[in-house]
Amino acid sequence: MQIDREGMDRLNGTCERESRILQIAKLNGVPVPTVVTSGFSEDSGSRSFSITEKMQGETIARKILRDTQWKKARENLIHDMAKALAAIHKIDRSQFEGIKLSDIRDPLLSLESIYEALDDPHPTFDFAFRWLRANQPEFSESTFVHGDFRLGNLLIDTSGLNAVLDWEIAQFGDPIQDLGWMCVRAWRFGSDEQVAGVGTYDELIENYSQESGRDVTKASLFWWEIFGTLRWGVICLQMGGDFRKGRTNSLEIAAIGRRVAENEYDLLQAIGEITK
Repeated sequence: MQIDREGMDRLNGTCERESRILQIAKLNGVPVPTVVTSGFSEDSGSRSFSITEKMQGETIARKILRDTQWKKARENLIHDMAKALAAIHKIDRSQFEGIKLSDIRDPLLSLESIYEALDDPHPTFDFAFRWLRANQPEFSESTFVHGDFRLGNLLIDTSGLNAVLDWEIAQFGDPIQDLGWMCVRAWRFGSDEQVAGVGTYDELIENYSQESGRDVTKASLFWWEIFGTLRWGVICLQMGGDFRKGRTNSLEIAAIGRRVAENEYDLLQAIGEITK
């Protein structure tokens, strides 16, 4: 069971909306839990809720990346993730009629608007925005995207990917952003492997291209990795601001807000590696 986060009015209705997305994804061959029911709770203001079936598996990245019982799952994971993403990106937008989804054609401008509205400048973020604008690839196409496809939001059983979770920021956009997000250093959880802590860029590109029929260049994948790192940094900055300004009293949100410095370090490291 999930219910909209208390005190975060801008997120009200998220769980009910997500349940409708789950049902569409399931009809299109994406591994997701079956929705049991969803709606709005009269006892919790305008907050929505959803209930899905229980599924077996693990979401904790540290266990998935290190424990022996997940060895076979790790071997299959790049292919499983590429296959799931290809299925997600193939869903026709007409199926989402009546569901409010953002359609972001200039993701950098959108992220920059959020950053500037926070009025909390960070020189490393300013530098990253300039680098991204100077190296921005052409927008490939607009498809349905998950928006937060990474370890932690994937349910893994001993053989591989069992379900894709957490669709709260699904949207329309460039499909390569989902691939780049998987490569962000924070989502490697301490592993040296480039993609989700389990594989290489070449493996991801090869498997996704085979499943989707799309050609992916390393240059575009790298750009979206840098973008994803900056995006995560801005999200952390936003969450820290929510806590400091009293919009939430969640200690989890406060702790995430403290991770801005980690993203600054990751941005400088990643840009430095690409521009060597």
